Amino acid sequence: MEIQFQGELDSLRSWISTTFWVTFNRYREEPHMETFTSAWVCHRDKVEFRQEQVREAGPGEVRVRIKACGVCGTDIHFFKEFPDEQPVPLGHEVAGIIESTGPGVSCPAVGTAVVIQNHIPCGMCDACLNQRPDACGNIRTYMDTQAGMAEYLVVPAAMAIAFEGLDFATATLAEPVTVALDLCREATLRMNDTVLIMGPGTIGLSCVPIVKRHGASLVVVAGHGLSSTRGAHRKAVATSLGADAFVDTADKGWKEKLLASYPGGFDRVIVTSPPNTIADGIALAGFRSSIVFDGISYQDDSVTFGANDFHFQKKRLIASHAIPNWGFPQAIGLLKDGTIDPKLLLTHRYPFKQVAQALQDYGSSDLEIIKIAIEI
Repeated sequence: MEIQFQGELDSLRSWISTTFWVTFNRYREEPHMETFTSAWVCHRDKVEFRQEQVREAGPGEVRVRIKACGVCGTDIHFFKEFPDEQPVPLGHEVAGIIESTGPGVSCPAVGTAVVIQNHIPCGMCDACLNQRPDACGNIRTYMDTQAGMAEYLVVPAAMAIAFEGLDFATATLAEPVTVALDLCREATLRMNDTVLIMGPGTIGLSCVPIVKRHGASLVVVAGHGLSSTRGAHRKAVATSLGADAFVDTADKGWKEKLLASYPGGFDRVIVTSPPNTIADGIALAGFRSSIVFDGISYQDDSVTFGANDFHFQKKRLIASHAIPNWGFPQAIGLLKDGTIDPKLLLTHRYPFKQVAQALQDYGSSDLEIIKIAIEI
């Protein structure tokens, strides 16, 4: 019995040894798949770091080593409310370096610092060929399947916009500035216009120097809680960017007070606050005015306003949606030449592993946060 047991033990040892060396040699001979870390929301108030395989850039693509990613209000919404049954990738305000290029790509070259557009049109459909790329039915994006808050991103080369003269965290501001540029373009600003900007966030504050450069004679910034300590900081930033006056929308009768100070209303109203404030913007707009808004409601998206006043005052309500966001070169220029001072907007930087903390801190009343960049 003992001899039989010893024989079985020797056989087991031989099998383990053989299996180990076969596996080891196979691992040594086969190429090892490199992995990288990406940040996703899978549950409310929780960030999951995933390990994904680094893939090569395909034809017409580039692989970007991400260096920084801005935190957007959309990321906050996903983190705080997690509206989807499927995991959601975080981040779409990306800056990094071209690490490799796929077949057919000559520009941008390896080693180039780039910011990444999150949507590009196909360039071939009827809408694109009729100079309406914003109506493209085959628009391409990485946002559904890849996280911008990650170490790597593989995208079409056309999405990568070269830049220089800015650090990577600062360069992430280019994406929200393109949104501000689209708002101001849709507003068809004229010399000496009076402008009301609703919402003193990154986009609203970025609009201030843009409308000033277009010749606005008066810029008023409206926001909830501007009389608070946190609001005082935003007022100081807005003043530095060129704002002339402010109104706290938390104050009772704020609209009436504003109209008393500026009879006739405003020539242009730019709404970057939630869509439920559009009606306030319409009420404060003057004769033949334009009200431009950019924003998404994740709850009730209905807006009610007086149609008669809107009709007889010949007001116009215009939606802005910066997709595709063509303004990256201009946005980079505004950040570089100081028209939009990035130091005023980019108030906080967090390391990659503290993404969850950054998302938690974003809405804190104790921190004077305007914009956060995640450094990777």
